[in-house]
Amino acid sequence: MFVDGHEREDVVAYRNENFLPFWASIEAQMMTWTKTNKPVGPLGMLSFPAKKRIVLVTHDESTFYANDRRKTHWVHATEMAEPVKKGEGVSLMISDFCSPDLGWLKSKDG
Repeated sequence: MFVDGHEREDVVAYRNENFLPFWASIEAQMMTWTKTNKPVGPLGMLSFPAKKRIVLVTHDESTFYANDRRKTHWVHATEMAEPVKKGEGVSLMISDFCSPDLGWLKSKDG
């Protein structure tokens, strides 16, 4: 997911001139899958130790906020509406690493 700036000239130049050519150069060392979701090992014979299998690991991160919803409710004419503190409030960040080859990464004891 991109937030801001992913189409800036310098970002596009880096992606096209550095990142994508590098990715193409290591792709043969990665596991791939067919359209029917069957794994296909790295292409050709890897010459050890010069070339090793590369495992893709992605980072998944979400942040949840305590006051992330608008609270709308009726207030009787004899009552005063209670103001709510501004700001995002307390947050909880959930972060994990995942690999299509190995699944969610975890310690040996779970």
